[in-house]
Amino acid sequence: MTAAGRFRKGELRHDREQSGMEVKKTRKIVFAAVTGIITGFQYAAGSRLDRQDTLDLRDASFYLSWLVISVAAASIVYVIWWFANKLWTDRMTSGRKEENRSHGGVEFTPLFLHLFYTGVLLLCWLPALLSIVPGVFSYDAYAEWEQVKTGLITSHHPVLHVLLVGGLLEGFHRLTGSYNVGICVYSLLQMFLVANVLAFTVTFMKKRGIGRGGRLLSLFFYGLSPVLALFSICTTKDVLFAACQLLLMLFVLRLTGEQERFFTERKAQAGFVLAALGTMILRNNGLYIALVMLAVLFFFCRRYWRRYVLLTAVTLLLYGVYAGPLYAALSVTPGGIEEMLSVPIQQLARVYHYEYDSLDAGDLELLYRVLPRENLEAYKPTVADPVKSGFDREGFAANRREFFELWMRWGLEHPLTYINSFLVTTVDFWYPGAVMDGYKDPYGRSSYFDYRVAEPGQEVVLLKGLHEFYEKLSWDKAAQQKPLAFLALSPGWYFLLFLVAFMYFWCYKKRKLMLPGLVPLLTMATVLLGPMALVRYVLIFFYGFPLIAAMFLKPEAFLAKE
Repeated sequence: MTAAGRFRKGELRHDREQSGMEVKKTRKIVFAAVTGIITGFQYAAGSRLDRQDTLDLRDASFYLSWLVISVAAASIVYVIWWFANKLWTDRMTSGRKEENRSHGGVEFTPLFLHLFYTGVLLLCWLPALLSIVPGVFSYDAYAEWEQVKTGLITSHHPVLHVLLVGGLLEGFHRLTGSYNVGICVYSLLQMFLVANVLAFTVTFMKKRGIGRGGRLLSLFFYGLSPVLALFSICTTKDVLFAACQLLLMLFVLRLTGEQERFFTERKAQAGFVLAALGTMILRNNGLYIALVMLAVLFFFCRRYWRRYVLLTAVTLLLYGVYAGPLYAALSVTPGGIEEMLSVPIQQLARVYHYEYDSLDAGDLELLYRVLPRENLEAYKPTVADPVKSGFDREGFAANRREFFELWMRWGLEHPLTYINSFLVTTVDFWYPGAVMDGYKDPYGRSSYFDYRVAEPGQEVVLLKGLHEFYEKLSWDKAAQQKPLAFLALSPGWYFLLFLVAFMYFWCYKKRKLMLPGLVPLLTMATVLLGPMALVRYVLIFFYGFPLIAAMFLKPEAFLAKE
């Protein structure tokens, strides 16, 4: 066979793989079934946990419900995948005839479009800022500011974010006498940065051939989603963290889809390093997410492995400088180990709460050395903070081995209690119909968003009607239970959409499209080990939704051939 013939044969094989024609029906059924089983559990278990804070694994009706939902979900997924692949195949066979056809109309430069998209997003989010001037100063913001004010900086919160938030507040307070100015400057800066990242995402879609309609829908989602509007003005570190994760997804697409071009463009490589570095330093779990991604990507860059290893080395070196010399210069002290023990602490507390009468006095005495009785009695099923706040670090250090032995032994004795402890703490992340109310305060308010200005800021309301709307959305459970509200608000819904797209790429052997999806899925895997379920922990599912939707509906645009 001639070289031209071998090239043509390879091209045809590539086309068949892209169109999904190489995938056997059995594989499609198996993957749809697995996706259906996961979805069935999300709904069957999630609905019970959301109502009752427990799941009876001995209840036959639960398994029947799981089976019925799984079959229905698998059937729906199979049909959706078939239809999506049919559209894909049709475009693959007819699209070549239109490759060089001009579409007419005015063509704007990428820079103009980027600035336009950024401006539109800022205008869309400005009313949110005016509803609660100087911006939402809540969650961990007070603790971060306090570290700068006292000069006692720990690694419990990202040091870079601590310096940014605390530095702006203290700096502008010294200049103007007002903390509100510093909070407002941070809010505006964050709005600008995030708007640019999202605009870059939409512009990236245009470069990949996503039409005007798809880009406008993406811009509509980014600009009008109440979730993104609220978090754009919130001082929590999770906002910039999610923005870096989204950038990482984009550069992973470039790295895997255009390797030769990627490794010759310094801007692309610099963007990848900065996105990975930002992911590593803006949340503690981001380090593990980035390390796994760097390891996995190596196997997709074997052709350019030397350049990729150098890129990885630069990323790790910069992180080492950040966590080494910079920490030393600032006298940063380690955060508490209890943050890594949220799941065991909550499981032990649940056994203590529900199985107290069966517990040995010696075991209780050991438990009290690490977790005080008053904290154990403050146990709440959906949040570890009431118990974890009393964690005795010295007691743990002196009884580390005995503590873990107790945890393992109680787990063997009370396995269902441990399983329920894990599920009820995380259910709001993965159940599409969940009401985000992890704190479950005495007033019955939800904890969807912490819409307030904490000290040292002072709240000023300029748009009263919008302020009342955001307050209701943030604190009132009924707002989350309105018809179709989950489409805009539920992290579990966006997780389900990501899962369906990820399994589709896996089923149809589009491994290059799976890789960006690993970023949000690894995020989910790490936050499941955290103290409770909050929207801010999984913002990447909201930020990444338009990108994943575009990849699902037009995958050929993201599978560039070398």
